[in-house]
Amino acid sequence: MPARGSDEDFGFQGRTRVISLIIDRDPDGPFLEKDKGPVANRTPNGLVWGHEVNELFFIPRDPGIPGYVTVWSRSMLKTLGEQYDELEKKHWQKVPLVSPRIIRPWPVLKLPIDHPAQIDPPFGAVDEGCEFEHSDCMLYRIRADGCFNGPPKFLSKKVPRRCPSNRSEPCTTRLIRNNSPDDSGPTLQGQPYEFFWCEHFRSKLEGKSHDDIADLVAKTVYDMSEPNVIADHIGVRLFKRGAAPDSSNASRATSSPCTSQEMHVDSEAAEKPEPNKADEKPAADLFSTKGLPKLEEAIPEAFLPDILLVHDPDRTTQHASNPNEPIKYRRVIYPLPQLGVEEANGVKTAEHEGLQSPTGYALPPRDPEAEERVAHLHLRQKSRLGRGNHSFVYHAPLTLPPPLSAYSPTGQVTVAAKLAFPCCSAHALLHNEARAYSALPEDAQHEYCGYNIIPPCYFPVPVVPIAPKFYGFYLPVDKDGKFMDEFALHEKEHRRCPGGDSCRVPWISPILLMEECGKPVKPHKFTMDQRTECFSLILRLHDLGITQNSFFTPSFRIIDFGRARVLTYLLADVKEADPDKRKEAYKGVARQLHSEMHEEEKLARGQLLLEFCQF
Repeated sequence: MPARGSDEDFGFQGRTRVISLIIDRDPDGPFLEKDKGPVANRTPNGLVWGHEVNELFFIPRDPGIPGYVTVWSRSMLKTLGEQYDELEKKHWQKVPLVSPRIIRPWPVLKLPIDHPAQIDPPFGAVDEGCEFEHSDCMLYRIRADGCFNGPPKFLSKKVPRRCPSNRSEPCTTRLIRNNSPDDSGPTLQGQPYEFFWCEHFRSKLEGKSHDDIADLVAKTVYDMSEPNVIADHIGVRLFKRGAAPDSSNASRATSSPCTSQEMHVDSEAAEKPEPNKADEKPAADLFSTKGLPKLEEAIPEAFLPDILLVHDPDRTTQHASNPNEPIKYRRVIYPLPQLGVEEANGVKTAEHEGLQSPTGYALPPRDPEAEERVAHLHLRQKSRLGRGNHSFVYHAPLTLPPPLSAYSPTGQVTVAAKLAFPCCSAHALLHNEARAYSALPEDAQHEYCGYNIIPPCYFPVPVVPIAPKFYGFYLPVDKDGKFMDEFALHEKEHRRCPGGDSCRVPWISPILLMEECGKPVKPHKFTMDQRTECFSLILRLHDLGITQNSFFTPSFRIIDFGRARVLTYLLADVKEADPDKRKEAYKGVARQLHSEMHEEEKLARGQLLLEFCQF
């Protein structure tokens, strides 16, 4: 990075996310190699990260040249070890050094807490914010059944973080639920423990005096996200508001008093009452999106549908079957090719029950003994959200595959369903979009706390998702389970077709399911910070070796990947057997894509009014 100029040179223009701290180096400190700083605490994208803007700073690469600086983070400085203790007291006193974490959206997905496939954090866990979520001993608050409209007044259960089963895995303080809370077991002040300390925490207490144990337990209880706690060296018990126990022999939390929206443990009101037959309502309209929550959470691979039954009475998918019967779809994936000498001929084709796919998709791996996961999608023409470059987008209710459900009256959520126009090029673009989503790492679809530095931009930007959540790509199958992929069968003969809708086809459309988001923005109404945040999405996408090729409607998500180009797939398409020639061909492909990236960044700057932002 060149020498730091003035604030005016750097185009602050009303910015609030600005690095203002410059660290003085130890004159005898080492030279800091470019792009070779300590890994320290970083987001999965590998970029420099700070929990707050003031944890990012300029640091001279050469101690003897103060103006020759780069951007580092607090955790990187701690790893380097140069004057860290002194600088921590000066700039970050009493502020804990934390790692990046995923910020969870308002929970919509639901699974029984004791289900063997439950995840950590569990489905339904409300994000408590960084004040508590960075604590290893916090208790997750789980949404209660029956609370569909806005934040509930109570939450049904409290669930501890999982203690790693492998003793070698790091664990500072975690709780284990007492699954047999009866009078026969140990008690705290005459009542059974709800949680026991894990073995990792108990090992911390070994050999300590009574007072030291009490102090450590008290400090740990204080760090919990729960005010009504008493604990001792064995475990923890929760008590309801207004029923404070004798605290003479146990540690209690000293947090602020409970609020009206606080969770009540195992509240009877949290249990779903048995319906009264006299009050039963007519069957719900499964095509209606009214009152259904929008799905913003990721669906783990283990819960994604294998089969999608599409209810399409309006024939939006171009099917010719009975409109009152669902059309069966199966999920497919686009595996990233493994480049190397053995892959010289590019992406290996996939065979599905006699159908060979030149597009390279495959069936997702699954346990052959496991029951297939079946979801239902309900499509209506009137629920169309919009029209893209190659597809119609529908606001569609999705019934999740059991045992997964949702906090809604019908157990449904809404997603965006993309269907191709009835022309050959649109089918090709929708397949290409599925390939691009498959190339995106999972972290590119999550929001993380804190801020990244994304060169060449040296203004901190929030770590927001690059793209919407991706819920799978689905192809129609016939009654025998064979794919009805007309695009795969006729792809070669349509390669020379002109773009647009000139070559109309009667093919049943694939379906791409994704999170509904990414409304276009009006950059002239945005601050420089907001414009830079939108621009950072393109920079991060390019870091992944992907160009979008259609950046004409800026937004806080990149939503159209129909014309995307992915470096990994492009390299796999190189059909050169000779190793030396193949290496040169790889370089040519990379140079071409980097040139396209440069042009795309130039276009994005213009769209976002960032031509004179000085980075």
